[in-house]
Amino acid sequence: MNRRQFLTTAAWSPVVLVLGAKFIATLRPYSLQDMLTRLRALNPEQLTSAGSWNASQILQHCAQSIRYSISGYPQHYSAVFQNTAGKLALNLFAASGRMHHPLDEVIPGAPELVPELPNDLAIRELMYEIQQFINWQGEMAPHFAYGSLSKAQYYSVHYLHLDSHLAQIYHSR
Repeated sequence: MNRRQFLTTAAWSPVVLVLGAKFIATLRPYSLQDMLTRLRALNPEQLTSAGSWNASQILQHCAQSIRYSISGYPQHYSAVFQNTAGKLALNLFAASGRMHHPLDEVIPGAPELVPELPNDLAIRELMYEIQQFINWQGEMAPHFAYGSLSKAQYYSVHYLHLDSHLAQIYHSR
């Protein structure tokens, strides 16, 4: 079952309606500096992907996600969804320390990813967005699926999201 199917099913569950809205995950503190170190270690010319998106598209998608946590996501799921199924999913990700979701699912309303964008530019874009997030002192924009999150919660969400996607990228020889 993919994330969308799980979340759709969960949205109608009475348990989700009671527990999802009441319990907000306490996410582990993750370091986005570690992600910057991982990205610096990548050799752009040798990157390939095990999924349906190429390495550049994966990196672009991750950059979009981080950017939108500051500027605002283009589209949102309903408040009912965010406060039930969205919170439940977030709680499950926090409990497991892993984010499980379809790795080629676009952010609702986001511009198309550019398959031809060179990997080195996509890496730089992602590193830039991570640094912008780290330095950001303002309010955080609500997440399209999870609703309002603190910056600390976003640190964890971004880390788990990046970790999930970067596992698809490997160096070809």
